[in-house]
Amino acid sequence: MLEGFVPYPEEFVKRYKEKGYWIDKTLGEEFDEFTAKHKDRIALACNGEYVTYKELSERVNRLSLHFIALGLRPYDRLIMQLPNELEFAYVYFAAVKIGVIPIMALPVHREAEISFFAQFTEAKAHAVPSSFKDIDHQALSREIKKKNPHLTITLVSGDNVAKDGISIKELLNDKIEERIPVTTLNEYRPDPMEPAVFQLSGGTTGVPKIIPRTHNDYALTFKKVSEIVGLTEESVFGIAIPVNHNFALSSPGLQGALYSGAKVVLIPSPRNEVVFENIQRERITMMPTPPALLLRWMEDPELSKYDISSLKSVLAGGARLVAEAAKRIKPILGCDYHQNLGMSEGMLFWTRRDDPEDLLLNTQGAPMFDDDEIRIVDENDRDVPYGEAGELLVRGPTTIRGYYNSPEYNKKAFTPDGFYRTGDVAKMYRGRYLSVEGRIKDTINRGAEKISAEEVENHILAHPKVENCAFVAMPDRILGEKGCAFVLTKNNQPLTLEELNNFLKNERNISIFKLPERLELVTSFPMTEVGKIDKKELRRIIAEKIEAETKGEG
Repeated sequence: MLEGFVPYPEEFVKRYKEKGYWIDKTLGEEFDEFTAKHKDRIALACNGEYVTYKELSERVNRLSLHFIALGLRPYDRLIMQLPNELEFAYVYFAAVKIGVIPIMALPVHREAEISFFAQFTEAKAHAVPSSFKDIDHQALSREIKKKNPHLTITLVSGDNVAKDGISIKELLNDKIEERIPVTTLNEYRPDPMEPAVFQLSGGTTGVPKIIPRTHNDYALTFKKVSEIVGLTEESVFGIAIPVNHNFALSSPGLQGALYSGAKVVLIPSPRNEVVFENIQRERITMMPTPPALLLRWMEDPELSKYDISSLKSVLAGGARLVAEAAKRIKPILGCDYHQNLGMSEGMLFWTRRDDPEDLLLNTQGAPMFDDDEIRIVDENDRDVPYGEAGELLVRGPTTIRGYYNSPEYNKKAFTPDGFYRTGDVAKMYRGRYLSVEGRIKDTINRGAEKISAEEVENHILAHPKVENCAFVAMPDRILGEKGCAFVLTKNNQPLTLEELNNFLKNERNISIFKLPERLELVTSFPMTEVGKIDKKELRRIIAEKIEAETKGEG
């Protein structure tokens, strides 16, 4: 067993297998089955390039053999930083076929995050694009290698690959299967009960937590979600959000769409015009999207210039879709929608296509399985009466039993009997449908990107002018929330948002989406009775300021 992995208790393993939830097939075996079943159909489309299921299988097997030749072995870790491109699919499936565990980092992550992933997981490989936006990923990988000697392999997609990088394109052009039989891959079959993928938590602590998803539970997830949302061979599934995200990868995501025989369109940018062009050209029928993107689509004055009539449904997740916005989807976009509450830690809640309107508008759905267990509790872990709000606790066949290599944090994040504390404030609405009312964890949900307040605060406190700070969520009509930094400077020195963010970008190397989008200088902080900064009061203060400013503009 991989050291640091928290396994499911034996009684639950027995139950979940007897009930058919877990069938002990690896993600690689699932891949082989669906690529063989749909071999002549189009599997992937990206920037006008098309790949059949047969071609996808050949390229993945070829890359798996090259990975073995490079020295990668089951349970080695590979940091995945590739964007929405064909190479992402090749590298991801090639890794899981031989039990190499992809760490699902984002292309926008910078040195602060990638260094942590490399050190904490002792990653052996790093997959990066040759160029992406303003980040030199090859230089980034080079710097991280200096501090982490176990990181020895940098795989690079695209052209202009540096001498110390390994070109994915060149590996794909080298038919290694003519020298080494593809059947060799069978020798590297991982245990389906072991981690297949490391997803990342938004986290409330200073660094993201590593979420170990097993082959059994990950396959169960994408198969069931595919069934709920109605994916078929005729579906065209568009992914404009980062495919690295759990939502875009397996809920149902890339894996669920391919399992269903659908065509997956990898869209390189979430910009409206790029999305609309892809919907029109590829006749996309289904897309996962956070509410922030949905609002942007519906409010875009250019929308009417595009033919998006192929779109049959959107899957709204990552943040709550408010009823007012949900009511506009059918009239403006001409399609149906599913709401969901998802967590990379496992359990998913979904509305169904034939649900009554009040459930579609006012809930984030019901759990997928009979053995998905739910508790709504108060601050003392006592179950609240049905219909009252409390913290959502979950346990089931797709929910992890612990973060990777984090025994002390696991004591806080999980109950002694294995329920995961989601940090969501929720209440039961009808039957097993629930409505999410907010968060109790200290995070900012910026358009479905979860930002740890403590992580950003630690970086802000490193600024030479800063004495103390608090990073809190402020309301935003499009993204739902943005980050506002309340800062007390040393001797009340002046500090601008631009100055602070230049420091955070250039000196602390944090990702752009985590940067504060507003700065409030204070001379003191409101405090709780136990002497902590009262963030609830700060959130109230900034919300009132923004409301007053909005009224003033009107």
